[in-house]
Amino acid sequence: MEVVLHLPAVPNVELVAAKAVETLGEAMGMDRDGIEAVSVAVVEACLNAMEHGGSSFVVRLAGEDGVSPRMRVEVEDQGRGFDPDACPPDDSTRVHGCVSKRGWGLILIRELMDDVQISSRPGLTRVRMWKELENAP
Repeated sequence: MEVVLHLPAVPNVELVAAKAVETLGEAMGMDRDGIEAVSVAVVEACLNAMEHGGSSFVVRLAGEDGVSPRMRVEVEDQGRGFDPDACPPDDSTRVHGCVSKRGWGLILIRELMDDVQISSRPGLTRVRMWKELENAP
């Protein structure tokens, strides 16, 4: 089961991706807490793609079977790229002793999802994230 969305960077389009997460999550038997966590993570990744990635981006959602069923989400854009290692993996985003308003999206994504991989270079940034299905059949 896979959903691929080619989305323009326009206001509120991240809600289309969130609705796709909800639909696929329900079809997979994901619990409400899992769906909500993935929805928030995909919204954050979409907002980053819209801000930094140009006029459009792609969202891929898939159910993965195996020992532990899970949902895989990829958000891909063609922006200028960034160094994922330079973005703090926790709440240490501070500038001159004050908490910065930047970088919280990636922190939230990492907190909500079970696994996150980010690859980026000029012209291609891909955020891959996975959420295990709780109480999977």
